[in-house]
Amino acid sequence: MPLPEITNDEYGRAFCKEHNRDFCNVCCMDFRDTNRMAEENAGLKKKRTEVEEVADMVAVCMYALQGMERMYPRPSEAIFEQNRQWLKEHQDKLQRLKDSGEEGVDEALRKACEKQNVTDIQMRGLMQAWSKQNPGKTTMEVGGEETQKLYDQFIAPPTNTSSKPKAEKWTCDYCNKTSVKKLPMCIRCKTVSYCNKECQVAAWKAHKKTCVPIDKEPKSLPQTWEQVEAHGGSRVEGKTLEVRAILDESMTRQVFQCRDRVGV
Repeated sequence: MPLPEITNDEYGRAFCKEHNRDFCNVCCMDFRDTNRMAEENAGLKKKRTEVEEVADMVAVCMYALQGMERMYPRPSEAIFEQNRQWLKEHQDKLQRLKDSGEEGVDEALRKACEKQNVTDIQMRGLMQAWSKQNPGKTTMEVGGEETQKLYDQFIAPPTNTSSKPKAEKWTCDYCNKTSVKKLPMCIRCKTVSYCNKECQVAAWKAHKKTCVPIDKEPKSLPQTWEQVEAHGGSRVEGKTLEVRAILDESMTRQVFQCRDRVGV
């Protein structure tokens, strides 16, 4: 069976050619992390610090080991041992960075674990949605049209059904910092915003490749949880928070998770 074809855009980001997705269950491809690196290398996004990169690897290894425990058939002990070794190496490196006086180590690890937890939540939600549609079955085969259909129906971010362009007005497109006030927009395309002139200048070399002038300022994208939480508990009026509910049920608990357009 031939491998699915891959296409790349002007920033070097990869997508499955058939569906133009960076994460595709049909083609069994996930380019989300490598595409983030491509955006950093192209200058479209601010590069992560060494602390953030190592913290990301610690979280990846931790959650990979947890996921392997749930696999059937179970991976070999050699694969487990290799992942344990990688985890230890990155944990030791992160500790050395902390001991050397690098700031933000604990916060970077917390954010990295939150990001990996989103993937874990999505997989649990996907499996439970499949179980409800397939009563009596105990083994789920991940990948293919059925998995993609379940993902789109229960797990994917809320879909913007409007054909009109909408703008990100509350989060810097370069450094990803969130503000409670509208950020200055690119006056040419009016679809991205930056928290200051430094971020706009840093992103311009990459952004200009897709910066298409428009006359009328587009409406704002729906809010995210992070943008709402940035208000520190004060009332947020006149804005829309659009989410998809993900219910995690088991014999002993029921957890209600919500996914906005960027995460859970």
